[in-house]
Amino acid sequence: MITVLECRGIGETIPSPMLANVTKLLDPKRFRSIEVPWSAQYGPVPAPLGTAFDTSLREGRKILIDMIAADPYPVILKGYSGGAALVGNVAAEIARGEHPELDVRGVGLISDPLRPQDPWDPQERWGIAGSRPISRVWFPVWHCADPADAITNCPADSPLRTFADQSAAFSLADPRAWGADLIWRLRTGRWQATIRDWRNVHDVLRTYGQAINDAEGYLTGDHTSYHLRRYPGSTRTYTEWLADRINEIQE
Repeated sequence: MITVLECRGIGETIPSPMLANVTKLLDPKRFRSIEVPWSAQYGPVPAPLGTAFDTSLREGRKILIDMIAADPYPVILKGYSGGAALVGNVAAEIARGEHPELDVRGVGLISDPLRPQDPWDPQERWGIAGSRPISRVWFPVWHCADPADAITNCPADSPLRTFADQSAAFSLADPRAWGADLIWRLRTGRWQATIRDWRNVHDVLRTYGQAINDAEGYLTGDHTSYHLRRYPGSTRTYTEWLADRINEIQE
C-alpha cells in the first residue's frame, strides 16, 4: 500500500475538486488518498479574515511533514496551485536530505506557483511566485504546467510577479505583518526582477499587454482546466497523465 497525501488549492473544499480528477483514477488496491488539512488561505481568499499565504505555507509545512512521518506506508505527495507550492517546498527539503527518515516515492504538482525555471525553455517562463528547484535524485517530480496558465508559466518580465511578491504576506487579520514584510523586502531587495528597461516603450507595452492577457486567462479557466486540457504530446488530460505516472510507482 502507498499513501497519497493531497494538498488542495486556495479556497478549494475538502477533498480537492481538482485533485479528485487524479485520485479517482488511482488503483484503490494499491493507493489510499488522504487530504492534508492545511488552511489553503491567501489573505482574504476564501475568508475575509483569513491568514496570509506565507503563514498558511509555514503552518502547512509542519502539518505535512508530521503526516508523512506518522504514516505507516511509503508516501506520494500531490498538490494543486497553492497546495502545489506547499508540497513542492516540503519535497525540496526532503530532496536536499533534510528529512532522511521520510519515505517519499514521488511528487505530483499541478500548477505550481514556484515551478522552477527550465534552462532550456526559450520562452523563459516559470512560477509566478519564483523558481524553487526540486532535486529528482531520490524520487520523480511530475509537473503539470499548462502553457496558458500564468500561475505556473509566468513570463520572466511579467508585472504579475510584483503582485505575487506584494500579496504573499497580505492579510486583513494581520495588516502589520504585511507592512513589515513589504519593508523587509524593500530593505533586502527581495523582489522578482520584471521589466528590465523602462525606456523601451515598445517592450513595456508588450509586457503589460501580455500580463493583461494572462490575468484574463486566469479568470476564464486557464488555471482550472487541467482535467480538460491535454498534456503536451499526449492524448491524456493533465490529470489523467499524472494518475498514470502515480500508478506506475511500485511499493
